Amino acid sequence: MNFGKFTVVSDRNVQALEETHEEMIFNLDHIVSVKPIKIPMADQVVDGFWIRTTNGKKYRAISAPDVIKDLLHN
Repeated sequence: MNFGKFTVVSDRNVQALEETHEEMIFNLDHIVSVKPIKIPMADQVVDGFWIRTTNGKKYRAISAPDVIKDLLHN
């Protein structure tokens, strides 16, 4: 198994005044696609990633492992 740590923007509490960020560890072998996106935050727009996994779940991340970043920038 090949794991990597991501910082995911959580929308679990949609009434929260601030964005909630959670660190999650994904099995990189189960990631289907990663797309660079812009994520609007409270006071700025940050570069992030749209992650889709083999079970169909989708996540917005503001940080990803260097392995993923290197693949996107080469």
